[in-house]
Amino acid sequence: MDAFKRVPNSVSRMDPMQALLMRLGEAGIPLDSTIIEAMMEVDVRAFSDFDPTPFFHDRPLVFLETPSGGVKTISAPHMVATLMTHLELEKGHDVVLIGAKGGYFAALIGHLVGSEGSVSVYDPSEEVILHLEERLHDVENCKLSEISCLNKAPKSFPESSNRVLVTGSIRELPDWLEDSVSDGGFIIAPLGGEVNQTLIKRERLEDGLHDTALGSVVFGPVDIKESEAGIPSPDTLADVLEEAAAFARVHEAMDAKLLQQMDDLIAELRCLPDDLPPPEFNIEFDEDEEKHPLIEILSSAEEWLGGLWPLLAEMFNIRMQNPGAPSDDSSSKGFSGGHEDLIP
Repeated sequence: MDAFKRVPNSVSRMDPMQALLMRLGEAGIPLDSTIIEAMMEVDVRAFSDFDPTPFFHDRPLVFLETPSGGVKTISAPHMVATLMTHLELEKGHDVVLIGAKGGYFAALIGHLVGSEGSVSVYDPSEEVILHLEERLHDVENCKLSEISCLNKAPKSFPESSNRVLVTGSIRELPDWLEDSVSDGGFIIAPLGGEVNQTLIKRERLEDGLHDTALGSVVFGPVDIKESEAGIPSPDTLADVLEEAAAFARVHEAMDAKLLQQMDDLIAELRCLPDDLPPPEFNIEFDEDEEKHPLIEILSSAEEWLGGLWPLLAEMFNIRMQNPGAPSDDSSSKGFSGGHEDLIP
């Protein structure tokens, strides 16, 4: 376990973790003795060079930033503990992890399943895989692989596994991933759109696959490139508007006319081709130049859509919970922003 001993004992490296785990327990976060022991043994500071204070205040910890603005984080401790509990890990289990979480998840899982078990980590980012190789190079029961996409199984994918954990938002689980789960095993994944998801446990029983909803969450994408700032695709924009319309219907936040206009706009966006290149914005504007299809559609809706932006912003003003924060933490009541790992 040398990979987890990088912080000198003279720093009292486990004191903040002890205090954090105590606060999480007092807040009702599920923590059994094996998870407590693993989180005490595996030092999160070995997996990120960023200031670890947010983690000990029960918030996500950044482990990687790209020059283009992409950010990847290790989940907030209350979510770490919750996911480890839901996985129901035992010694000897073979676990697949889609999305790295800095290597911290892999280290925790590797510790929980022991040398008899294994953890296979797949991530679509070469940068993330390089980060993992540096942080997990001496963990013998951990295997790292880059995966190009989730549409098809990678060649190195295990034929059978007891548990699969997907750590980024995904609309649907691919068939090949479901087929890889052994009898009695299950997948845990945040299924849904980009704005919010439902954490689902999909278990393989004798009569097929069965779903259990484990709560509402907000996770970022598995691929760090998708977290980089940029112009959203028509399909992504339609996803966001669709979720906003669903929210508005439940909470009666819009009248019928506005909802119909949103439905019509969503339908128009869905009709645009998947491979449509993003619009280019030039300083020199030419009135005779043909408008980009996406800009043309949005411009036609400008009159009514513009007035909705404050309402849409309020809908997506996510309040992040951090039940394990110290009582004197100024941000303990949550903070705004499109962050991952939300339990409303």
